Amino acid sequence: MRLVRVAVPIPKNDAYVYALPDGEPPEPGLRVLVPLGRRRLWGTILEEATEAPRGVAVRSLLGIPEPRLTLTPEIVALCRWVADYYAAGLGETLAAAAPALTALRRRAPRAADEADDAPHGGPPPARDALNDEQRAALAALETAVAAKEFRAFLLYGVTGSGKTAVYLHAALAAIRAGGQALALVPEIALAPQAADAFRRAGARVALYHSDLRPRERVDVWRSAAAGDLDVVVGTRSAVFLPMPRLRLIVVDEEQDGAYKQDEAPRYHARDVALVRAQRLGIAAVLASATPSLESYARASRGDCTLLRLPNRVDGRPLATVRLADLRHRVRSLDGPSSKHLTPPLLEAMARTLERKEQGILFLNRRGHSTYLQCRGCGQVARCERCDVPLTVHSEDSSLRCHYCNATRQLATACPACGAADLWFGGVGIQKIEREVARLFPEARIARLDLDAVRRRGSAAAILRAFRARQVDFLLGTQMVTKGFDFPGVTLVGVIVADLQLYLPDFRAAERTFQLLTQVAGRAGRADLPGEVILQSHLPDHYALQLACAQDYDAFFEREMEFRRTMAYPPASALVNLVLRSRESAEGAEAADVVAAHLRAQAAGNYRVLGPAFAPLARLRQEHRFQILLKGRRKAMRDAVRAALV
Repeated sequence: MRLVRVAVPIPKNDAYVYALPDGEPPEPGLRVLVPLGRRRLWGTILEEATEAPRGVAVRSLLGIPEPRLTLTPEIVALCRWVADYYAAGLGETLAAAAPALTALRRRAPRAADEADDAPHGGPPPARDALNDEQRAALAALETAVAAKEFRAFLLYGVTGSGKTAVYLHAALAAIRAGGQALALVPEIALAPQAADAFRRAGARVALYHSDLRPRERVDVWRSAAAGDLDVVVGTRSAVFLPMPRLRLIVVDEEQDGAYKQDEAPRYHARDVALVRAQRLGIAAVLASATPSLESYARASRGDCTLLRLPNRVDGRPLATVRLADLRHRVRSLDGPSSKHLTPPLLEAMARTLERKEQGILFLNRRGHSTYLQCRGCGQVARCERCDVPLTVHSEDSSLRCHYCNATRQLATACPACGAADLWFGGVGIQKIEREVARLFPEARIARLDLDAVRRRGSAAAILRAFRARQVDFLLGTQMVTKGFDFPGVTLVGVIVADLQLYLPDFRAAERTFQLLTQVAGRAGRADLPGEVILQSHLPDHYALQLACAQDYDAFFEREMEFRRTMAYPPASALVNLVLRSRESAEGAEAADVVAAHLRAQAAGNYRVLGPAFAPLARLRQEHRFQILLKGRRKAMRDAVRAALV
């Protein structure tokens, strides 16, 4: 009987010993189905085992997929680094790196054809059509690709400066040299646009993201591993795709929070991409109009090469940005009035319609109203599993929790006191959609958010209609803020520009500045000038003022003062531990024990803050506590691993 050690996706680093079927070789990296207690889990073979654990009855593997799916030694080694760096279980990390397995039959990949349903941006411009700044940046990237050595670049350019064209040409150079390229994007909706440009340039391309069916993800994974693809465009998990001739990794919109996984393993795909490029000795490009402070600080130290594109292509000016103060709203007496749209924005929307141009309205809140309150007893409808108010959704008259997805129908009376006097508080993008339809009945409106794109292909259909000028105003959440290039858009309106500033997050100002700069960059990208109106209750805040000026360098210096004073990244390392428990008292006691252990090991290398309730103190029926560590990264990581044993 041959034995193997198999890593399984549970929150610890243990691997279990199983027996192989007769005649089956102990293949490291092979995905296998194993029994664990009463469960059946997909695990990964790590190595052959010399002996069985004492006192344990060895069980046999339950199955091996056909055709086989094997993680390459390079990907297994990368997963070991991720598990160590982020204090995650190796089995969980290997599971995140591999596509989910179902009952499989061999079939041709459909994912490569998905871009046919997307808006077509056309091929990248010819190399001689690039401006001097683009050509200089491209030359540096092509030199690095040809050298076959690790080089990291930060491609920093204002919105509309042609960053995409630069990295597309760099990827094509890697392909011409016999290599492959991997392009990461933060949103699924952005992937087809980039893939289409590669395809029109003659590359063999596929998409890889969570909206694909499991079989399609497996097909793309196998095609990439076999070297049958030149380029893969994908979201976060694509950073683990096996590509034997990989020569270039691009992380577009590198500042985006979507690259950080919010469940175990909590890796950051941007940082994993850099580590993978370093291990392979290849080039990596981080691209952004608003780089993360971590990446810009890295470039300032000389740890990566900064490539600047300070001007829009063809000398086009940046959009004009102005603030509308929500604190002193004056309703128009001779025109349409609105509770949520200020007169400057209403007037700009009317001009946009009159000129037959297009506009984007942005509000980073899903649903119709952010809470439902009874005016009789004052109670707010809350999720029974999470400590949050339920959001009102108008399309199906429901109340939804945006954390655990619990849903219940909207009642006409309060379930607590029976009063029929219900107040719809707060504003979501669905309420803005209704308001715009009332104020501008002649306008053609579409909404782009998670609720509008649940059906497969719906996001591509909405974007295709907008590009074809069949929609006047596109309303949406964060999905509309970045990456898209629509020549007809001359107006961008931000309904509430300061929403993120109220969050208990040291990155609140950074994320506000980035989001506003990105959404402002959607306006005026062709021959027509652009106008941006930011509605805010805090118009004097430096993040909003500098977003209006679109002055990233000034924002970086201002924000870094705060980070150095408070010892926040990138001025210092930060580790956040979240402890979860079904019982509040039990969780609080465990958090106290862990915090005491960490303080005992600190030795001046870091500070321990907490424990305290996490910002979302109860989530999915679990009570959550957090402990923050500030200080030296390695010392904190070692202490955390010791505390979790």
